[in-house]
Amino acid sequence: MNTPEEDKKVEHDRLRANIHKFLECTEDHTFEIIDILLDDIKLFDQKQRDYGRLNISKFGQIGVLVRVSDKVERLTNLIQSDRVPNNESVEDSWQDLSVYGAIARVINKGSW
Repeated sequence: MNTPEEDKKVEHDRLRANIHKFLECTEDHTFEIIDILLDDIKLFDQKQRDYGRLNISKFGQIGVLVRVSDKVERLTNLIQSDRVPNNESVEDSWQDLSVYGAIARVINKGSW
């Protein structure tokens, strides 16, 4: 009998294998990208509960660009200075950029 955590991992592995197959992916490295993007989806959903839809729809693409610019400046500063951040990690900033890209694409489709 598996623990709930083990069951969740089995289900996750099955999901990523199904996505890989459904999209007719051929590269093994794509599995890691799928994992990252699934984490991005989870983060997006969690943050949307906190922020709501208006924080994006109020300013549209320009608002997303401002957020992206802030993250790029933060990453540039941290990477060039080789400093350890006081707050969110460098990885968190990269993940935010990934999610902002998806949000911008939804706005472009007129679905936001």
